[in-house]
Amino acid sequence: MKRLIGDIGGTNTRLALVDEGTQWEHLQTWRNEEFDALEEIVETYLDKQGGRPEAAAFAVAGPVRGGKVRLTNRGWTIDAERLAKRFSLAHCRVVNDFSAVALGIPALAGDDLEQAGGDRAESDAPVAILGPGTGLGVGGIVPGADGRGGRVLVTEGGHANLAAADERQAAIIERMRRRFGHVSAERAISGQGLENLYRALGEIEGKDVGASDAAAIGKAALGGGDAVAAEALSQFFRFLGAVAGDLALSYGAFGGVYVAGGIVPRYREAFRASGFRDAFEAKGRMSGYVEAIPAYVILHDEVELLGLAASLDARENDRPWPQT
Repeated sequence: MKRLIGDIGGTNTRLALVDEGTQWEHLQTWRNEEFDALEEIVETYLDKQGGRPEAAAFAVAGPVRGGKVRLTNRGWTIDAERLAKRFSLAHCRVVNDFSAVALGIPALAGDDLEQAGGDRAESDAPVAILGPGTGLGVGGIVPGADGRGGRVLVTEGGHANLAAADERQAAIIERMRRRFGHVSAERAISGQGLENLYRALGEIEGKDVGASDAAAIGKAALGGGDAVAAEALSQFFRFLGAVAGDLALSYGAFGGVYVAGGIVPRYREAFRASGFRDAFEAKGRMSGYVEAIPAYVILHDEVELLGLAASLDARENDRPWPQT
């Protein structure tokens, strides 16, 4: 059974076809600005491939309700029912992009992951996920009775209050509070968060660090010539560890805490040398509770597409898989 999978962002749409399992082919990227609707891109792609899928799944950068979403910065309305009718699909899913990440986690293995402390994950236990990128996605998987199904949870936990572990972090948060009022976890743990940390630390040190983007800050941190950038990256990982540990506590995530997104894999050596795990386990009387909970960095480059393909394959073969 041929299946269509797609990752729809504000700027680009990526489409691929899957014959069986989770191995896709004919992956192509399209510029959204060149089309008036997703349907036009799908039609163009399928005409080029010379065939029609029987099922499809799309990951969309936006809040999905009832199989529908309106892209905030594109104006498109994407509707699973409408897509199914237009392309004669027996089944069509539209899910939030972070939901697609969660759907991909049970399919990850081996080189797809790097463990950062803790013991082995328990297959029948909840999973927590956080993904620093443009923002900070937070979610999880609540397992079903068979340990492999269950439900995907996608929350707005990235906007929960950011807590300080020491006086230095308190000073950082105070600088950000003056700018933003409410200081959420996303204000520190995201691409923009790294920029915010750099600016706050520059103010604390009395240095004019200017307006640098996250990529430039990361490069400066690794280059060794910018102490403020180096501390900004270090604090990024420490805040990330603390929030990841909070999720471990909140979810009872003995199935593991998974770090998604492209930021951490880009700085793997710095991450390994950071205080991430110390911050993860620094939970006072509950440190012993989280000590055993494993954390993983997702290294798979296309985990959203993997999640879409795996969920469709599980449905076709009547196997349990997390549901959104």
